[in-house]
Amino acid sequence: MAIEKNYLQLEFGSGQFFDYSKDEKEGYVKHTSSKGNISYRKYSKDGVSGVLESVSIYEGKFGNQISLNIKDGDNVYYVPVDVADKKGNVDTYAESLIKVLPKLNKGDKITISGYNFTPEGDKYSKIGISVKVNGEKVKGLTNAYTDKEGKSVEGDIPGLTWKKDALGKNKPTAVTLEAKNDYLLGALKAETDRLKWVQGEATTTTQAPTKAEVPKATPTEAFEPATNVKEDDYQDLPFA
Repeated sequence: MAIEKNYLQLEFGSGQFFDYSKDEKEGYVKHTSSKGNISYRKYSKDGVSGVLESVSIYEGKFGNQISLNIKDGDNVYYVPVDVADKKGNVDTYAESLIKVLPKLNKGDKITISGYNFTPEGDKYSKIGISVKVNGEKVKGLTNAYTDKEGKSVEGDIPGLTWKKDALGKNKPTAVTLEAKNDYLLGALKAETDRLKWVQGEATTTTQAPTKAEVPKATPTEAFEPATNVKEDDYQDLPFA
């Protein structure tokens, strides 16, 4: 039986991966974008499960993405996560995924899912990517930070220093934000080199999309910021 390739997308608002169709199909729900465009989506509400075949950087129509190649029987799923946000920083979903990449290996049986929700009583949303290997949630790299008492807590990823702008709004300093971005991009480069598709390594014909090189250090320079963040107007698949 022929391999069926499924090119998924990530819905920012819900954190769910979905398959897109211009036409109505069984199992797909109607979606109307903010501009009134109608399409159809099949959501992976329980995440995407299968054998991890590779992880690469894909240069798509909506900016560069981390693409996971996951095989489940005769189905292959290309699961994308935007690398950079509109401001040119490492995207929240991407940061969450990059943290767990060092714990993954080709051949692992994984389940990947996204989330975006606001816990009851909390002011801010929790956004990210969750990965399980053999049913066990993967714990990834940690962030350094300063706790409420002003004590520095060590972590793998450089912490941010915050200061108030002229309007009294807390913002991370440019130096610490750049250091964090640099660390995450370095980790991404190392892990995609380790987990990339290698010709002849597997017996399947499910080659991952072409990996783009990481030419510079910062997300703004290295990756074109995604233009589809918080935008629902997908009219074409992001993969050629």
